[in-house]
Amino acid sequence: MRRVEAGEAGAQAWYVAEGRRGEQLLHGGHVGEAAEVFESILTRLGDAPSYGRAVALGRLGRCCHMRGQQDLAIRHLRTAIDVVGRLAPGDGVKSLRGTLRSELGDALRAGGAYGEAKKAYEAALKVAEELSDLRAQGVELSRLGALALAAGSLDEAVTRHQAARRLFELLHERDLEAAAWHQLGKVHHARRQWDEAERHYREAARISEERGRLVAAAHDGILADFAREQGEGRDGEATRIGATLARIGDAPTLGRAVILGHVARFLHVRGRPDLALACEREAGHIASLLPPGSGSGGLADTVSDAGGPRSDGASGFELTVVEDVSIDYVFDTDLLVEGPRVRRTIPWPGDPLALADGLRPTLPPVARTWMEASGSICVSLPPGEPIVERHAGCTAMRRIRREIHIAASSLLVWRLIQGMDGVASVAEIVSGLPPGERAMAARAIAALASVGAVDVSGRAIGRFLHLATKKGVLPAGGLEADDVLRLATDGNYREYPDAARVAVDQAVPARLRTFHALTRSRRSSRDYGGRVVDRVDFDALLHTACGVTGAMPWAGREVKLRAYPSSGALYAVDIYPVVFRVEGLEPAVYHYRAVDSVLEVVRPGIDPSRVVGAALPVERDMLAGASALVCLTGSFLRHERKYGQGGYRMLVAEAGHISQNLVLTATALGLSARPFGGVFDDVLNHDLGLEGTEEQFLLAVIVGHGGEAT
Repeated sequence: MRRVEAGEAGAQAWYVAEGRRGEQLLHGGHVGEAAEVFESILTRLGDAPSYGRAVALGRLGRCCHMRGQQDLAIRHLRTAIDVVGRLAPGDGVKSLRGTLRSELGDALRAGGAYGEAKKAYEAALKVAEELSDLRAQGVELSRLGALALAAGSLDEAVTRHQAARRLFELLHERDLEAAAWHQLGKVHHARRQWDEAERHYREAARISEERGRLVAAAHDGILADFAREQGEGRDGEATRIGATLARIGDAPTLGRAVILGHVARFLHVRGRPDLALACEREAGHIASLLPPGSGSGGLADTVSDAGGPRSDGASGFELTVVEDVSIDYVFDTDLLVEGPRVRRTIPWPGDPLALADGLRPTLPPVARTWMEASGSICVSLPPGEPIVERHAGCTAMRRIRREIHIAASSLLVWRLIQGMDGVASVAEIVSGLPPGERAMAARAIAALASVGAVDVSGRAIGRFLHLATKKGVLPAGGLEADDVLRLATDGNYREYPDAARVAVDQAVPARLRTFHALTRSRRSSRDYGGRVVDRVDFDALLHTACGVTGAMPWAGREVKLRAYPSSGALYAVDIYPVVFRVEGLEPAVYHYRAVDSVLEVVRPGIDPSRVVGAALPVERDMLAGASALVCLTGSFLRHERKYGQGGYRMLVAEAGHISQNLVLTATALGLSARPFGGVFDDVLNHDLGLEGTEEQFLLAVIVGHGGEAT
């Protein structure tokens, strides 16, 4: 008997220790490690219903919620609620059920299911009332108020938050009372009641400062100032910064550190160095907690000098690589924080591998060359694709401009630049120089190629065309929302007013009516409800839009033809369906091999939220509700072997043909679909498993059910 009791005590101690470790990791922002701990606890506890299993499932659900995996979070939380329902009744069990209902509401709200979220919060509120837990009642009222604000029900939001504030005031819960004042300020802000918004924000700031919570006081003070400025007809970004700080929470993340640093700069300008110092200290503390490689190194606005120029003594050739790095932090669809700018010198290896004689080097298109006063010749390279890093609460984008400084015989360098035209080979360029300069010239070309100043791929133009059309490389037109609306509705299309006109008959022949109706019903929706697509519909979509339609004999061989035109029947666009919610298919990256009518599993078990994170921030809510993302990629070498670099436009046209087929087929199936290109190419290429430069993302089609989930 003693042995059994000792075993139970040991098991209980293990559970408590592991649970505490998981909680510490979760509160420290290490969500992935925390999830592993709770999964391990669940494995050891087994499937039998128990209080511990319900708690671990709830914590795992919270981890999934914090990682943006709302579907998985909802599944875990509902399982936990089911487990609680099979336990012996008691106040502890009832309290846990209320907590789980509340967290389920958070996950449902994040997934856009406001109606279901409200039911979950109201169930949690009912539990709190049954237990006479006034504090919990206030918390649930606050959640219901925030949900009402998000749903646009401003009267309900005021009622809920006022009730919560009165409870917190009664309980002397000053921090929660300040939060309620802040939330009421947000509601009045949404109503454009600037005076009331300012009053509520300032009361929240006063209580927070009284409590020594200087960061919260700074946050609400900025919002109060902005509310006053709005009432005076001025504009700014302070409200978005404050709202972002509230949204990303208290976890020590890179996003919170960046925003706190930005708030500190505002406060310095507004004459509150005490509050600014508090924000700076917290930002520095958070940065010190973040693991290496988290992007926190960019918070220090310093100049990195990793090394000076390197030279090849035998050749008298010196090379210096200088990079100007700017960092932007994206927090939401309308908040972009400019980060530090760093100028750094990159060490040159100094001993490049010799290039094959047959390679045809050239400077990249739009590269700029000039000579400095010192006599060095410089090559400024075109901007590359932003390097995108995904972090909890924000996305960091690093933009790099690179300059190559060459110290050598200027006459030799200019001769090389003139000769490297993409037509002449290395051997031809070198052989045209005096014998005494040939070895130095060969090393110089190899050195320039090693640092990217010279393109030896043989497809510099094709690579540039693809790179320059990626998101974030070249600036967009810069139109604001109102300008875009005016442009789309101005009706200013090409016309010839002085030309004779011939009317086009709009009657539709009987044989064309089905297709005519289909083209008229096609619309590009942004509203996807997160529902599962039937497997039969998904297979029909791929086969009808992209499958093999016949065969054509060609010089004793056979070419399998497909449902879309392709230049030269090369079919150089590959089709990668990324499945989120399709009946009978696990979430994964698949490759559709049309000639065999099969789906090849390329990356099994991929987290859909990871692919959603590859989209531009403004597009993520739309993509999160989709059932699949059909990605179209270009196999450049296959196409260019026949058409050369100028065939790039035909490759893009092929992707357009496939896109139109997919959209029309989806419409015929009663699904919603739209072409989609709003992604960070480099991130999505990685998620698709495309690590090289010879196959890259071109376009995608979002597929799903329109409207809210039912």
